[in-house]
Amino acid sequence: MTSFKEFWPLYLRAHQHRRTRIGHYFATAIALSTVATSFVLQAIWLTILGIIIGYGIALASHRLGDGSKSLVLVNPVWGALADFKMCWLALTGGLAAQLAQHVGPACEQVEGSMAESPR
Repeated sequence: MTSFKEFWPLYLRAHQHRRTRIGHYFATAIALSTVATSFVLQAIWLTILGIIIGYGIALASHRLGDGSKSLVLVNPVWGALADFKMCWLALTGGLAAQLAQHVGPACEQVEGSMAESPR
């Protein structure tokens, strides 16, 4: 794998199940919150703790959500960037289209966005 463009479809396939994505949303929120808090409190240890807890929750979401394996060993930097991208797309309503394009119509597209209204 030589580029993020190649990694992104693989990442989406690994996160096609709603439960796995929810775990990642929660993990990202925890990690970003602790990093922000560590800057305010000037406590670098809190940044490290937040990142460890975030990765732990994200890894657990694969096992508990759909039984799949995480892609953290493929490329941890691209994995983190893809996680931010997935969360942003979920918040802005663009995730369902990306899932349909890269995973297919059988994916849980209705639940692909956190911004969608209940049906």
